[in-house]
Amino acid sequence: MVGAAGRLVGGRYRLVELVGQGGMGRVWRGHDETLDRRVAVKEVVLPAGLASDDREQLLQRTLREAQVAAKLNHPGIITVHDVVKDDDAPWIVMEFIPGQSLGGLIAQSGRLPWDRVAVIGAEVADALAHAHAAGVVHRDLKPDNVLIHGRRTILTDFGIARVLDGSAGTRLTRTGTVVGTPQYMPPEQLEGADATAAGDLWSLGATLYAAVEGDVPFDAPSLAALFHAILAQPMPAPSHAGQLATVLHELLAKDPGQRPGAATLASRLATLAHPRTQVDHQPPPPQHRPTVTAPARPQPRTPHPPTAHASAPPRTATPSVTGPVIGPRSTTTAPRKVGRRTVLLAGTVVAAATAGAVWYWMPDSAAPSDRPGIATLTGHGYMVNAVAFSPDGKVLATASDDSTVRLWDVPNRTLLDTLTAHGDMVFSVTFSPDGKTLATASADSSVFLWDLRTRRRTAVLNGHDGRIRSVAFTPSGKTLATGGQDNTVRLWNVADRRRTSVLSVPGEAVYALSFSPDGKTLAAAAGFGPAVRLWDMASKKPRDLAENPGTTKSMAFSPDGRTMAIPGPTYATASLWDVATRKLITELEVVHKSEVNAVAFSRDGKTLATASEDKSVRLWDTTTRAPSATIVGHKGAVYALCFSPDGTILASGSHDKSARLWDLA
Repeated sequence: MVGAAGRLVGGRYRLVELVGQGGMGRVWRGHDETLDRRVAVKEVVLPAGLASDDREQLLQRTLREAQVAAKLNHPGIITVHDVVKDDDAPWIVMEFIPGQSLGGLIAQSGRLPWDRVAVIGAEVADALAHAHAAGVVHRDLKPDNVLIHGRRTILTDFGIARVLDGSAGTRLTRTGTVVGTPQYMPPEQLEGADATAAGDLWSLGATLYAAVEGDVPFDAPSLAALFHAILAQPMPAPSHAGQLATVLHELLAKDPGQRPGAATLASRLATLAHPRTQVDHQPPPPQHRPTVTAPARPQPRTPHPPTAHASAPPRTATPSVTGPVIGPRSTTTAPRKVGRRTVLLAGTVVAAATAGAVWYWMPDSAAPSDRPGIATLTGHGYMVNAVAFSPDGKVLATASDDSTVRLWDVPNRTLLDTLTAHGDMVFSVTFSPDGKTLATASADSSVFLWDLRTRRRTAVLNGHDGRIRSVAFTPSGKTLATGGQDNTVRLWNVADRRRTSVLSVPGEAVYALSFSPDGKTLAAAAGFGPAVRLWDMASKKPRDLAENPGTTKSMAFSPDGRTMAIPGPTYATASLWDVATRKLITELEVVHKSEVNAVAFSRDGKTLATASEDKSVRLWDTTTRAPSATIVGHKGAVYALCFSPDGTILASGSHDKSARLWDLA
């Protein structure tokens, strides 16, 4: 039976509107009436008059799609929540991504800048590396199966993927059957060979070519002519690929053995998109004193709720701290074998073990920076989305795409605890003004409140339809604001956990929230809407600060509440706005080499920090509005910033899976 708006599938998922259609079915925006959240529901449309054997094969293929996708646990791969059988047909329930497909973006905008395509390619390659490591090929990679949502690039529709290990299940395609989209199929697959990881790399090459040139590399008026072109003709020389040209030639090599692997490709594309930042004024390198890497016991991930997809094996990346103090003993095998009493001098590595602790002394290899690094906090399995200091500055909280929040002892540079109750990526963390409570916001559609003394969860706030990206306490601590993917801000009475208001934000999602220092104004940063929407907390009347055609990921009030900093509007910079008049004060000089992700004021208001995709942090003198320092050392884009209460330390979180502490004193 073909789906229709209003239909209830599997007794639980209400179809709302049709949002997409492909070769194997339709995708609906739906509503999970059990968990009160927005979902995507894929309807497999079975052709009329299908023979019973073929029908059963198609049913098995769809079930395999769900099984394959469910075993992949990566922020760049769409999450499968459930698969249900309704009216003798399978339906696959997934997270709902309101973003546009790369195919739609190309159709709308034409060719894209090569550096933007490099960023997209790096993220897709990273997702493929995860899938290939699990023995899974996508087999139908094309622009329509790449979703662009904010800063996320998500690979979707493993509908015809096949587990490489033939013993894992029955092969679902008959000999000689072509499964996929011809313009993006590798030559070996057209000749009837098995789908391999190298084939996905060809498809990615064709996808990136289409994105940067505005057209597919091979096309023809007939299928036979198209197959001949893919099999025999060289790749047409790209005109707009810039530094991507060499990579495209390698990806579209006829010989699968000549194509780079996904992990190698991800690294190369990331380097092309974000070349190492050059420091304008490099002081003499400091004398590097020995530092310590302190692995901590891996924390097991809490299983997803019953409706979530079957999770992959727990991610157990070894937490560590580069700094003067060690943490608890690790149960993870060290990368190299070092004897318990072995000492390797001459600036290499010193390892020793005593009293149940393992010490790794390592030289500081950070890039030259205008401000020295104090510590590198590692252990998260994926990117660090948020950092926050406790009001007394003694604890740092870091939130990650690996679904965990880590608490760090700042004076001692040690890991205090790992909070693991969330079932999906954690986007935001904030401490209550009294330092007794931590609020965390997650893609699992929930906000958790934690008792910082016991480190136990004390409350769950539900109600948003979809991911929750931001949280903020009022200065009094009596109210908590939460911002979601559903374009709403919800206000909660912290004492009784009761929702008091729902505020609407035009645009894509609420990426950041902040209260003015006096608590009278609430600000929300949105995607594809007003850059910042302001509300008077007494009347709840909204005002818009600025318009932004893209996504505003961050904003910050100055300590006096008179000025607001936001990324943009020009690429690779930030701007200052008068909150009272809502007028632009100034746009800061362009010094970053890529877009700005985060902004933060120091507590005295004298310094503004900006974090960028170019892996750097810049400090600005707010009086002269001139750059005062460059901070480098991260190996990936920097997504989060926070000053310590006393202004002596800056914390940053990055795509390189680490948080860093920088000495500002």
